[in-house]
Amino acid sequence: MPSGTYNLYDTIALWQQVGIYDLVLPFLLVFTLVFAVLQKIQLFGKEAKKMNVIIALVLALLFLQNPYLLFLTQRLLPNISFFLIIFLMFLLLIGIFLGGSYSGLSGSATALAFIVSIIAVITALSTDFLDGYGILDWWYTFDPGFRSLLWFGLIVIIIIVFITRDDKKPGVWDGIQHMAEGFFGGKKN
Repeated sequence: MPSGTYNLYDTIALWQQVGIYDLVLPFLLVFTLVFAVLQKIQLFGKEAKKMNVIIALVLALLFLQNPYLLFLTQRLLPNISFFLIIFLMFLLLIGIFLGGSYSGLSGSATALAFIVSIIAVITALSTDFLDGYGILDWWYTFDPGFRSLLWFGLIVIIIIVFITRDDKKPGVWDGIQHMAEGFFGGKKN
């Protein structure tokens, strides 16, 4: 056994040097996603698992041949992961406070989750690919006092809309809710 200390940072550095992050993880991601989609849609029938493995393997290996796709994967996924962690922490808080009585997102909550997810993906994409013109870059050009005034105005508008809306009359929110339920496979009207 060699003398000295060994820590996890050394392992991470070694993995970076040998290409685990650059090649192996993107390969596994693409292979898993393609295989799962092929298994789910059963494009070649129910008993085509071996064929699905070959197709997923070929597509994952071809994915590794494009350095630009690898770069996009390495830049986009950490941003999406950050928003996913925030969403999971939100669900954890719901679970803590509501316990067993929580039965999942439905109705307006589904529409809100759908809108927040779209905004999170757009924000993550714009931060990396619109150099200097992303949503967050634009937001921080404002004075902090003006930003807080905008937040206050947005909250007041949301409260007014929820208080004054007619529940019997379908509106924009109901359309978004219907679209989100259709997208996530919820109840259909």
